Order: sequence, then structure tokens, then C-alpha cells
Amino acid sequence: MKTLLLLFAIFLVSCQAVPGDGSDALDTLECVRNGGSCNFGPCRGISQPMGTCRNAALTCCRWPHPA
Repeated sequence: MKTLLLLFAIFLVSCQAVPGDGSDALDTLECVRNGGSCNFGPCRGISQPMGTCRNAALTCCRWPHPA
């Protein structure tokens, strides 16, 4: 029983240890606020790149508005 409690405590501590400072979410939030979506690789179809997401790991793409 003590071993189970120790393993549970180690699990909880390891879940809290997230690398990074959260700044990678800033460009993602900006992308979504401007009507874009984060994609792996280049933008597809007629969508246009408008920035990056997740610290430039993803491309922020937005579909053009109809005229």
C-alpha cells in the first residue's frame, strides 16, 4: 500500500513538470483570434499563410473572406 501511495505521488509530481514557459501559446492564440487555424506543413487549398503557431512549429492559415 505504501508503494502504491509513493507511485501515485511520483505520478502527480511528474504531471506538473511541463517543459517551457507557455510563451509558445501566444502566437497560437493570436492566430485563432485573427480567424486562422494551426496546420502541420503548408496551407492547403486557397487558404493563405498568416503567421505561425507553437513557436513557429506550425503554420497559421486562414481562408480568404468572400467578396
